[in-house]
Amino acid sequence: MKKRYIFLLVFVAIHIPIGIWFFRSPMSVANDEQTFRYFERQGLQCTVGHDSIFGHPLRWVEVSTLKEDSLPIVIFTHGAPGAANNFFQFTTDNSLLKHARLISIDRLGYSPDDQGNAEVSIQKQSEALAKVLSHYAYPYVIAVGHSYGGPITSSFVLDNPEKVKAAILLAPALDPDHEKDFAIVKFTEWKATRWAVPAFFMVAAAEKKAHESELRKMLPKWNTVRTRFIHVHGTDDDIVPYGNIEFSKKMIPDSLLTIVTIDGGSHMTPWEDEELVKELVLQQLQ
Repeated sequence: MKKRYIFLLVFVAIHIPIGIWFFRSPMSVANDEQTFRYFERQGLQCTVGHDSIFGHPLRWVEVSTLKEDSLPIVIFTHGAPGAANNFFQFTTDNSLLKHARLISIDRLGYSPDDQGNAEVSIQKQSEALAKVLSHYAYPYVIAVGHSYGGPITSSFVLDNPEKVKAAILLAPALDPDHEKDFAIVKFTEWKATRWAVPAFFMVAAAEKKAHESELRKMLPKWNTVRTRFIHVHGTDDDIVPYGNIEFSKKMIPDSLLTIVTIDGGSHMTPWEDEELVKELVLQQLQ
């Protein structure tokens, strides 16, 4: 009986938060065939790109209805856990497709062929973005990152200011002094519960445990800001505190920073505030 109760507690503790985080998207992590079928149902064609970096398979999904190398690129980077499909609601949007090539990536450790192989380095994750973009010609990039994808996007932008017109950060976890602890991470460490934890959540937990130190490694980079940043954050975000806004104000010059506050907004900005995000991207494209 005790084992049964332990199983139920683990199931509830792990799968409810994962459901909130992960299955708000059109589908869970999808292989290439599932991805093609999804876009076919939307009346669109996509390209699934493959490469490798730092011993990881690298995978991304690209959509463009205007096959021109002169198109700007909007690249979307998900949080932890997450996958490229977290941004499919944007890569299928006609208003964006009229202006840009849209790319959503599976971060290292999250693609179908890489699940469970954690890469906690923000620098390496950001270099993966650069590797994806090396496959394309374009005039400029607009980089969008959600949650843990925020500092990865920022790292890429700070390293490549000549390539990026603007960075749009959605509830980004930027401030090492505002890192929250989550008791559920303990389930990834205990032998009695590790077996019940999905691979993608093991990766998220590994990133979480290393995140504060990785953010501190980034601090010197913030002295080099040359790109416009748009920081979007909900006041009721209980995953990444709204206080991260103050970090952006401290690190980014006023002339290059736009703060967008969502009163009562949660951490689920890409889904709950989809129209706002589209509007912000379109403003930069136009």
